[in-house]
Amino acid sequence: MEVRQESNGHRTVAQSDASAPASDHNSDCGPSTVSLPTSLPVVFLVLGYRGSGKTSVSKCLAAKYNLLHISSDDACCSGKHPFIELRAKLQEEFGTGGKRRYCGVVLDRFIAYSEFDAFYIQSALNAVDLPVPLVFLLDIDTELAAQRANNQERNNVASGFAQAVERKAQIVTSSTVYAPIARFRNICVTEDKCVQMVVDEITATVAAIEFTPEWAGARLPHSARRESYGTRLVQDYETFMELANDVHLAVGNVHGRRDSAPLSSVGAYLSKEYFSFARKDLRSLLSTMSVTLKADGERMLLVKHRKYGFIGFPAAFTHCYVLNGLFEGVEMGRPSLPDFTKKSVETSHEGAVEFLLDTEIVVRDSRPTLFVMDFIYFWGLEGKRVRFGQRLAVLRDYFTGLESAAHVIVLKDYVAINKARTLVNTIKTGSELPVDRLIFQHDGVYRFGRDKLLIKWKPMELCTADFRITNGVQTHGEWTFSLMVTDDLTKETNFGETVYPNAICRIPSNVVEEHALADGMVVELALVDCVRLVGRRDDEVREWAFRGVRNDKTSPNKYSIVKKIVELEHLGLEELASLCEGVPFHGAA
Repeated sequence: MEVRQESNGHRTVAQSDASAPASDHNSDCGPSTVSLPTSLPVVFLVLGYRGSGKTSVSKCLAAKYNLLHISSDDACCSGKHPFIELRAKLQEEFGTGGKRRYCGVVLDRFIAYSEFDAFYIQSALNAVDLPVPLVFLLDIDTELAAQRANNQERNNVASGFAQAVERKAQIVTSSTVYAPIARFRNICVTEDKCVQMVVDEITATVAAIEFTPEWAGARLPHSARRESYGTRLVQDYETFMELANDVHLAVGNVHGRRDSAPLSSVGAYLSKEYFSFARKDLRSLLSTMSVTLKADGERMLLVKHRKYGFIGFPAAFTHCYVLNGLFEGVEMGRPSLPDFTKKSVETSHEGAVEFLLDTEIVVRDSRPTLFVMDFIYFWGLEGKRVRFGQRLAVLRDYFTGLESAAHVIVLKDYVAINKARTLVNTIKTGSELPVDRLIFQHDGVYRFGRDKLLIKWKPMELCTADFRITNGVQTHGEWTFSLMVTDDLTKETNFGETVYPNAICRIPSNVVEEHALADGMVVELALVDCVRLVGRRDDEVREWAFRGVRNDKTSPNKYSIVKKIVELEHLGLEELASLCEGVPFHGAA
């Protein structure tokens, strides 16, 4: 195969012998066209639901334009990681001394977890001087996609959850990363639209583009990095994986999965039931509780790494930031740990991580501040082996000597439950820290994942839950969505997702357009009221109101959590303060 440059600037391919890669050809592609309207290399990225035909379309585009076809599915099936395999194949073909047999690349899938996958792709492309991809999203009805996937025996609970996460990632990536730089095209796929028709539509789109040097020089939008002062997104996937692995090694996870943050999450909501004398178990639990304010910020795992310095992992654990600019001038050296910790510390541990702090990051006037709630790992001391009272004592002793760092990192204040009124007064009068709720922390060890003993309180009007919206229907200027939750009740589902019964969300069309909402996205909704829909004879429907998009979450709340919020005996601020004063404290705040 020989790539030739025509006088008009187009690139053509002469098929001279049998050396052409066999994978470039697809019998369903129809007549082959061998010209590109540019002398520059091009990159296509084909996205879509499982069953949308993206692999068939990708292979047809590869054959039509003489592009290297790289599939993330192929990498996964062969036991390799997609982004690492992508970099290797690009280097082999387009790197220094590369074979350079192709006019560019067509990427099949690759966006599977979050919008930050786009930056890992671009890091590999930049390494061989390839441009930002032109993205084609094969937009197919979910039922049709499921039917096609079922015909291929590719439907099960696990794949259903993965598809929901992938769909959300592709929608967010398209709207926030590629659309703002005119690199996104939506291709509607219907039941009567064959692969060749989709390819023809893409071909027409490509032919209409002016591939100027300025077009090829586009960069991913800076805003999509979601950086703030002193922070820098890690765009190299290999570095991200190195850091993620070091985090999990620090908490003792040697052989398990490493695709989620080793953080605890709230497992219950405070209600009047906890203060009932008929529930001695709950009152006994409350007596060990320490209370702190919940900041209206984003959860972040703060890492001090021996090689890279200060690193921040958002709770979604799909990306991370270098925070060295933020911590410039801040000294956080190894402390002298109290005597009671000596038995718990692994003195021989000399890993890459020095500490892991559970924090909330709040950005005010473009300046982020980290509020420390707890530690997971602290110079050999593991939170999962130390009770909270002792962990808090270690942190208080350490942060006493860090007054100069108060503009960057602050230890949150904890009080005994019977002194919660002081925090309630802070909420009433306001403070520099934006708060709207309280966290009740038990005196046990640090628990990863959902902790049923870690309790949250917030006023009824702020009681929200995270749902995946689906089955959107537009009528009379608004969209009505069904609401999906994680199914933690049916063992056979393996934490798949299910529709939450008798619940809807109605969102004005202009809000849907403003936030680029679509089926599959995870959103935060507030409990509104019961309504009875016209034409329905069953139970009343609980209506939820839109509060915001949760792009930082890959899955919705669990069924049991949402059910608890709906059935909760809510407490007002003053009633909460009075009830807490009557609880004898036996903890260590």
